[in-house]
Amino acid sequence: MLIFFLMVGGQFATAQIVHTDSIEIHKVWKDKNGENKLTVNVNALCNPDKPPFDGHKTKIQALLKNKNFVQQIIFDDKNYQMEMILFREKDIWFTEYNGNKAVFIPFFYCGNADSDVKASFIIFYNRKKYLYHLKFYCNEEGKCKLNEPNINLKLKGLPKEVRDELTKKLKTFTNPSQFGY
Repeated sequence: MLIFFLMVGGQFATAQIVHTDSIEIHKVWKDKNGENKLTVNVNALCNPDKPPFDGHKTKIQALLKNKNFVQQIIFDDKNYQMEMILFREKDIWFTEYNGNKAVFIPFFYCGNADSDVKASFIIFYNRKKYLYHLKFYCNEEGKCKLNEPNINLKLKGLPKEVRDELTKKLKTFTNPSQFGY
């Protein structure tokens, strides 16, 4: 919470009080690389149950540490005047391939006011990092579907097994509430 006091003509005036929620989560797991520590920090986190849904500088930072390496992705949302990041810890999932765990960190956006919505995914796997922004379409009947004409081309940088897992999971994003509205 930010509060500013101003002295105006001998009287105190207060600026608008702005509630900008933030969250930091930690996850630890072991795989063939040893112990891995994930920290995800979201500044100006959206709460879909209470406005505002835009206007505050919003960003997500994901940091993966291991004794042998450090990976970090920072997404500083340039479109913050139209949306805020919606992040839920329960949406994170892990999948293991040949002793290495991949971590998938999805996040969404409040401010998706029309039928075209987007979701973003941070992925850490095998000492590499990835960030994808994907489009979805939600119809009037309340059903959503991936709206990427060539998803395999868009995800071509991912190892096949991780791409297949993500593509399979994307098919489960069918409810508008998953996107924050």
